Amino acid sequence: MGVYVDDIRSAVYAFPLIAFVLTLPFMWWHYHKYHGISRWRVFWIYIFVFYLLCAYFLIILPLPERSVVAKLTTPKYNLVPLTFVREFIKYNPLQLSNPHTWKAALLAPSMIQPAFNVALTIPFGAMLRYYFHRPWWQVIIGTFCLSLFFELTQLSGLYGYYPRPYRLFDVDDLLLNTSGGWIGCGIARIVMPILPTDEQMDRSAAKRVDNVSMWRRLAGFVIDWLVVAIVTTILGIVGGLVASLHFLGDSWFFYLFFLFWMALPPTFGQPTPGMRVVRLTMTTMQGQPVHWWQPVLRILVGYGTPLATIFGLTVSVDAINGIGFSRFTWGGVGMIASLLLLSIMLGDWLWALVFHNHTMIFESITRTKMANKE
Repeated sequence: MGVYVDDIRSAVYAFPLIAFVLTLPFMWWHYHKYHGISRWRVFWIYIFVFYLLCAYFLIILPLPERSVVAKLTTPKYNLVPLTFVREFIKYNPLQLSNPHTWKAALLAPSMIQPAFNVALTIPFGAMLRYYFHRPWWQVIIGTFCLSLFFELTQLSGLYGYYPRPYRLFDVDDLLLNTSGGWIGCGIARIVMPILPTDEQMDRSAAKRVDNVSMWRRLAGFVIDWLVVAIVTTILGIVGGLVASLHFLGDSWFFYLFFLFWMALPPTFGQPTPGMRVVRLTMTTMQGQPVHWWQPVLRILVGYGTPLATIFGLTVSVDAINGIGFSRFTWGGVGMIASLLLLSIMLGDWLWALVFHNHTMIFESITRTKMANKE
């Protein structure tokens, strides 16, 4: 049982990044279709990705050494159906007339292994029925295909990485997994009346069309930042190969490139690529096109101030660790001032996350705001 827990723990560690990558195309499509994202839909997709990740890890982990697998002489497959029934009758200590054997019977491998294979695909069948609205026969076919994928993964030795299978291809697993999907379909039919319907989830997304939330702004910023990071990384590699272009790998070049990337499009009345994805544009407080200096000032105040404050905090801490009373005094003042400023900015961001109509401090200073792009 500890092996299963370790596998799920591995999925938990890997989940955030993998889930983000896998769900991003869906979220993008859903946003452009409804001009908003339903939190329920995002929740169910994340749950589904997490489940598939756990299930996959459970059937491949733990990974043995290749040298150990090469020496295995265990069977590679079992093609005899209902072998698990015969093994249960032969090895399980259950005696219905003796209650003292019941606990041991439940914990015996001949009981745990089949039960696990059934439980493994119950969530899959439930999601196919509830979220994807598949009829029962398609749920059975889909679950069988998923189980077959798992079994072929094991039979192929993790797609040829191992010289032979390190786990058994078992026809009983196909039967048990498929049964689990069918059970999940039945469970979904029972609980569906208390779960949000498609209409309710899409209606919640439609309500957010005119809502310029902090999450939308953050999403646009992250997209722009990733593009800038990729471009500057490529340019940095070029700078490492060409001596005259060595400055392309300097940190100041990244910040300068980011400044132009974020400020130039709004200066000419256009959104950045990240803003375009989330359908936002930069305007004045009155909804008019921004002046040429406002985008630059917004970037410097909105993004430059936090970076400068963090840098000042680092310098102040280094000064406190140095020698000399005067350095300690100014370092302490700088540290307190930096922490105070960071606290104010953090509170401003948190307030904007909770209250969607909140005007942030740097927006008040630069007299700019984010608005929906028509």
